[in-house]
Amino acid sequence: STGVAQEICPLNGVPLKPKGIVNLDEFRKIAVLESGRVKPLDTYARNVLLRLSGKRSFDKEDAIVWFSRLLFASQETANDKVFLINHPEVAVALGIEPQEKRRYSYSQLRPVTEKLTDLARSSFQIEEESRGIVENEILRVYQNVLLYAQLTYTFNFAFPDPAFTVSTLEIKKLLDMKGPYSQLSFLDVALKANILHEYMATLEKSEFKSWTVAQKEVALLAQKMFEWSMYYQKLPVEIVPSFDPQDESWLSPWDSLSVSLHQESKRKEAVYFAQMMASYWGGKDFKFNLAVKQYNDLIRKRLDSRDKNLLKSIDLEINYNHWAFFFKAKILYLFGFILFLMSLGFWSAPLKKISVFLVGSGFILTAIAVVWRILILNRPPVSNLYDTFIFVALINVLAGLIVEIIVRNGLGTAIASIGGFIFLQIAGKFAIEGDTLQMLMAVLDSNFWLSTHVITITIGYAGVCMAGIVGHIYILIGTFAPQKKELLDSTHKILLGSLAFGLIMTFLGTNLGGIWADSSWGRFWGWDPKENGALLIVLWSAILFHMKVGRMIKGLGLAVGAALGIIVVMWAWFGVNLLGVGLHSYGFTSGLMINLLIYLFCQILFLIIFTPIAQKRLG
Repeated sequence: STGVAQEICPLNGVPLKPKGIVNLDEFRKIAVLESGRVKPLDTYARNVLLRLSGKRSFDKEDAIVWFSRLLFASQETANDKVFLINHPEVAVALGIEPQEKRRYSYSQLRPVTEKLTDLARSSFQIEEESRGIVENEILRVYQNVLLYAQLTYTFNFAFPDPAFTVSTLEIKKLLDMKGPYSQLSFLDVALKANILHEYMATLEKSEFKSWTVAQKEVALLAQKMFEWSMYYQKLPVEIVPSFDPQDESWLSPWDSLSVSLHQESKRKEAVYFAQMMASYWGGKDFKFNLAVKQYNDLIRKRLDSRDKNLLKSIDLEINYNHWAFFFKAKILYLFGFILFLMSLGFWSAPLKKISVFLVGSGFILTAIAVVWRILILNRPPVSNLYDTFIFVALINVLAGLIVEIIVRNGLGTAIASIGGFIFLQIAGKFAIEGDTLQMLMAVLDSNFWLSTHVITITIGYAGVCMAGIVGHIYILIGTFAPQKKELLDSTHKILLGSLAFGLIMTFLGTNLGGIWADSSWGRFWGWDPKENGALLIVLWSAILFHMKVGRMIKGLGLAVGAALGIIVVMWAWFGVNLLGVGLHSYGFTSGLMINLLIYLFCQILFLIIFTPIAQKRLG
């Protein structure tokens, strides 16, 4: 295969271009281990591109297509502007022109990598809590450039390289080299490792001075083999399960090749990788997909003997990625809300029916996606911070649709569309941080408690948030349509019901959490920030009901209190994670404080502007 590889791979600066592969469906199925979870390469590619550029595709090119170019022909991606640098000061510090779209190519960053390394080293020496936005951005960019560089090495063992030049006829015959080629790839030499090892054994009996040119050439090949195998270690893209049945770790293509250097039976993976490389450059779809399929079958057989469930979700996850149900549902919620607003002015009946249909369709898509995630992870629907948002969106939309079935005045549609869109939008922002189908911390890895405490408390969050949305609607009705007493009364009843529902579920969830805490950490209650946050929701909701029963507040006061309740929920939800302390700080998210403060400012501003007007008009 050496001749073929040298014909299609760039050698000595020859400006050859890869023809690429049209059908990558089989390639995206390759299993990869990342962050403790086996996932398809399709997901890994999306996560890498998302990490580098903040987007899941590049210039309308599917992530797996871009990723295949990076792995097999990295020079083709050097000018792709995939490196997101949020802060212009970082670009200025590196000596490159700040870009309007904040994205840069590897060609732009490669000349300043030494400067970037120095800046990253200086930033790293600063205590984490003392680092500013610029220092954190420098570290992020440095880690991304390093990842990109490491990914370009993934299959370079299949490229012919000057380091493995063979010029003597004796060694060419020894290695069975055919054709006029003099350069081999690391893999070519590795496949002849046993022959070279036997040859080297004869050299130990003679002194270096007496070595022939051919003998020195073999010694140099052996030296380069050792140097390369030492240099290209611990690289990303762990797609080769360990050869040891007792070892659960996975290896990068390079590490797998180093392990199997002297064992011919374990080199099949590397040969398939080389066939993929040659087929990619030659534009031979059939041969490429055949090599990928043979590789996938080999890995499946190896894993089936250990755990048959490891690869069962690969196809499910690829389809989940492809259909993007949450994005489509979000669009349906948005259009449903727009049509609802339009129905207030004209074509009331037909537009309301269409808006209900759109929101209902969005709910179905959201529910399908949530069930899909359950099947992929084999866990209850709420297992990380991202899950809480999509689950709250699901509950809000469901509750809104139930309300619409009962009252049939458009309020339920408004509640469902607003809640669904907002919480899926927030979930989308959190998805930028990487894989949303994450593994759990050991203390959280309990399906029983995830299906009781976590789900119950999340439903409680949904109820209180729904009450907050209804509270906003009540204030707006009081401001712009105070004469519609029947609508105000209906909204008030929905507000009471949703707040009561949220209070009950949060109270139950908090108690269940105490039981979980007792079994996990040996105490029912420890005044942990997360526990305190849940208690705050219960107390705030209970105070509102007591004030209402005691006639200290009326409908508008309850609406304002429910709107402020969202702030309490936000604090309990993820605000405590900003503290980075306590047993519940497992969902820490950087850069959250600014968004929370912006929301807080907008919420207070809304209440300051509209509450006095509503109060005056409602008498």
